[in-house]
Amino acid sequence: MRFNPAFNVRFFTVPAQVGFIVYQVTLTVASIGLARERELGTLEQLLVMPLRRIELVIGKAIPALIIGALNFLLMLAVAIFAFHVPMRGSLPLLFALTLLFIVAEIGYGMFISGIARTQQQAILFVFVLAMVDMTFSGYLVRVKNLPIALQAIAQVVPFRHYLTIIRGVMLKGAGMDVLWPHAAAMLLMGLLVTGVAVRNLSRSLD
Repeated sequence: MRFNPAFNVRFFTVPAQVGFIVYQVTLTVASIGLARERELGTLEQLLVMPLRRIELVIGKAIPALIIGALNFLLMLAVAIFAFHVPMRGSLPLLFALTLLFIVAEIGYGMFISGIARTQQQAILFVFVLAMVDMTFSGYLVRVKNLPIALQAIAQVVPFRHYLTIIRGVMLKGAGMDVLWPHAAAMLLMGLLVTGVAVRNLSRSLD
């Protein structure tokens, strides 16, 4: 009520929509990269190039990072200028934390790319993961309204932390002193999943 005295539902839903679009686009682009190469039969050509496995993974991650960042800036502009959602906090802070979120989701995308044999499989995995993340993120139902056990699961969903960040910065003007636990959670999960993804990809490519 303090930050939305008129109870404008757009103030709550539009930032979530921005976050979800960035999440979906980033995850999709990251997940189909190597799956597409494998499906087209061009992965072998990449493997004979003088590249380390981590360099190949980074090369596939960069387009997802760029597309995700540009997508965020576009959607944020739409939210502010078309839907008149306030931007009460620091834009550089929000952009930096969004990049952290994008990197974390690229890790999940690379994990999917390592287990998917075709682009269709990758898209299916993305769809399933999106349904799970939407359930536990607070996108559809507030996390505090979930059963206690499900609230615990929600703590390991990066999208849940990012929704808290984007709503906090845009609507409340929150700073890093408040948001650092969510940033740390995204960083930790991103590093963990990316490490597992790179290891699995290295095994599958070998």
